Amino acid sequence: MSVPVLRRFTATITALNTWVLATDDETTLNFFQTGPNAILDAVNDPDPASGNRYVIALWANGKDTGVRFYSNAMSPSSAGRVAVGPIALKGGQYQLKVMQVAGTPADYSFIVKFANPF
Repeated sequence: MSVPVLRRFTATITALNTWVLATDDETTLNFFQTGPNAILDAVNDPDPASGNRYVIALWANGKDTGVRFYSNAMSPSSAGRVAVGPIALKGGQYQLKVMQVAGTPADYSFIVKFANPF
């Protein structure tokens, strides 16, 4: 029986509208390697400052998958939060890229819930 796994990722933001690789806080790597898996959900940790908005892009094996998450829909304290998954992942190497699109540049962290350990 598989047990879901939580991983926290952080992006160091220095400018608006620029993609930045998020780093896994546990491994300090800017990618994760997995076999077949799924992203079940993602939430801000903590919520960004008022007016700060971020977009998260999922990349697989060096290619943009087109999957996007939006910080304004990922607040764990909001009754209107939108769950991002499940999103099936094939085996391979994945990256999460973050772009701040509004507000004052600030680092951004979020937690991703995976269906299985890596």
